[in-house]
Amino acid sequence: MHFRNASWSGLAAAIRAITGLLGALLAVRLLGTGQYGQVATWLSLFVLYLSLNASAFTMLAVKLVVSSKGDRKMERDIATSAAVAFCAGSVMLLAVTTALLGTFVSMRPQFDGVLGAEFGSVIFMMGMLTAMQIVVALQAAVIEGSGRLDLATKWQLVGPLVIAGLLAYSFFSASKIDAFQYVAILAVGAFTDMCLLWIRRRSLVLPLWIPKGSSRLVGVLQLLRSGGVLQATSLLNLFLEPANKFILNYFVGAAAVAIYDLAMKVIWGIQHLVGASMRVFLYIGSEDRDAVGENFVKVIVMLGVPVITMHIFGALFLFWTAHYWMMIDAGPMMAFFAIAAISNLGMIFVTPLYFSLIGKRDLIFIFRIQAVLAVVNISVCGVLIPFLGLIGSAFGLLLATLVNATAIYARCRLETTVFAAQGNAIARAKRRISMAIGLLAATILWCGFGNDSVIPVMGILIGLAALMPGEPLVRRVLDQVVSKRA
Repeated sequence: MHFRNASWSGLAAAIRAITGLLGALLAVRLLGTGQYGQVATWLSLFVLYLSLNASAFTMLAVKLVVSSKGDRKMERDIATSAAVAFCAGSVMLLAVTTALLGTFVSMRPQFDGVLGAEFGSVIFMMGMLTAMQIVVALQAAVIEGSGRLDLATKWQLVGPLVIAGLLAYSFFSASKIDAFQYVAILAVGAFTDMCLLWIRRRSLVLPLWIPKGSSRLVGVLQLLRSGGVLQATSLLNLFLEPANKFILNYFVGAAAVAIYDLAMKVIWGIQHLVGASMRVFLYIGSEDRDAVGENFVKVIVMLGVPVITMHIFGALFLFWTAHYWMMIDAGPMMAFFAIAAISNLGMIFVTPLYFSLIGKRDLIFIFRIQAVLAVVNISVCGVLIPFLGLIGSAFGLLLATLVNATAIYARCRLETTVFAAQGNAIARAKRRISMAIGLLAATILWCGFGNDSVIPVMGILIGLAALMPGEPLVRRVLDQVVSKRA
């Protein structure tokens, strides 16, 4: 069950990451670098609000999984109805906030020259998009809480494909779209996911209802309390995206925001792809604490080289994007990616322990460390971005990740016997990971400073091809494919 959930979650995250990158590339060409940078800057505020809701729905999934272990139907109903009430209140608050923000930007003529006189309507469309995404998150959490994380993820694949398809049609038909139409296309994708999840949830007989009585209020307060503490876990995203984009926009310009957004889509795409499959540690942490350390070592051994390989292809993709699609110097983008890749590797490999702490309900610790992380990140970025631009934001992410990963690892207190029991596998993994890191460094150097010769790239790809046959994950996937065909 865990492997099936992890496989589908990882596959869904991969599809969303690829379609997200494709959509961003098309949007850059359709809107222009400056206009896309402005849309990405303001849209990050709504992503921030969506993240505020995501933590509450994550705790809903955990509560539903735990209650499903016994005959506790009333507990499940209270948790579900509390989440529905929370969702309704959140959408109402979003509507008020969107109206105020839309009115504010409409009264400021300085926005007219950037996104047009109708920029206020763009803000309203962003609010509609976020409202639908909140409903999507609620239904996905209910389905995940029933033990079907695979269904919760696979039924969110159509929306990103719809978005990419509509943008591709606009591009190849040479149609002009503005910021409002772009956000409307995003909303169409969210509406598609919302409807499909609604149909699938109904087929699983997972109702959304709000019973009468005080239990609803108590459930909402409990959900807010646990979700509010967990919300600190996403402060890295919350502070990094809006703050960095607004600071970059102010000191460097909207074009720098577009470059930052594309590079971070690769970074977050890799992190979400791997992190989605590691979400099963939510349940491992709550079911069997002794299994966390053993499974953590297995994850590092299995995913070490594949994760680094993803960064290699990410670097090649960004080089192609900068050189041939945006037609800019790839050096600054690759310098940013090199530093961000180091921090991303740290975050990825500590993710299993992070999810296990959530499963253990160690939320107060997570709140404390993520509060420190957020302060460090925003402080470093605020100081360095005015002087170093993109590189400053990368250093802020790196230092924040160092604090975060070290504290989480220390908190889990993994026994040394866990590593000793798999000493041979760890030793082999170290050698393969070291070789993969060398190939990643060579790729970044070539992308940033090399010429158009493909010989170094061919050498890097040959090196990766030599590593892959010995990878545990590759063998596991091949075994799964062979067993199914047999």
